[in-house]
Amino acid sequence: MIRSLFGKKKRRGAKPGETPKDDSIRSAGVGDVVVISGFSPTFDDAYFIVESKSRLESAFGKSYELTAVDGDRKVSIEWSEGDDLLISVTEYGETIPLSDIGADQDALTRWDDQKSTENLVEYQGQRYYYKNSYEVLYFKDEGPEGEGFYMWEFGSEDEERGISVVKWEGMPFEVYASVAVSPHVVRV
Repeated sequence: MIRSLFGKKKRRGAKPGETPKDDSIRSAGVGDVVVISGFSPTFDDAYFIVESKSRLESAFGKSYELTAVDGDRKVSIEWSEGDDLLISVTEYGETIPLSDIGADQDALTRWDDQKSTENLVEYQGQRYYYKNSYEVLYFKDEGPEGEGFYMWEFGSEDEERGISVVKWEGMPFEVYASVAVSPHVVRV
């Protein structure tokens, strides 16, 4: 009886002798469901169906972007690995105007040259400090041909929120607000 209560637990999703399936964001692909605990508007779990997976490459390494939907709600889930697994979620919709964060092309160019973490933008009453700016290659659907864009990244002091400014060749600036999500609340 005691052995049945405290004996070795079986691994879920794996047969004896097999390695369990990786249920982290790393294993997500088109058609999979990504569950983010507490991320729905009512703080319940959100269930996002992955529609596409793309790769991004820069001088800082690779990251991946999942486009996913939960009913009428569409998000971009981006993740990268360095020392830690980092995940951010951006709601789809209209982009934020550059003027809404108190920046313009001249300021972005100057900040790109300065690379100073003292530079900042403000959005919805919160300050976001300059982190970096760099060129990114975007490989749609992980295809072999990448398309380049330039990105400026800003982060809140608590590092829980971010602002990204994106500039594609011949296109207007695009501004996105994202939220950091702990890998512990995300599963596939």
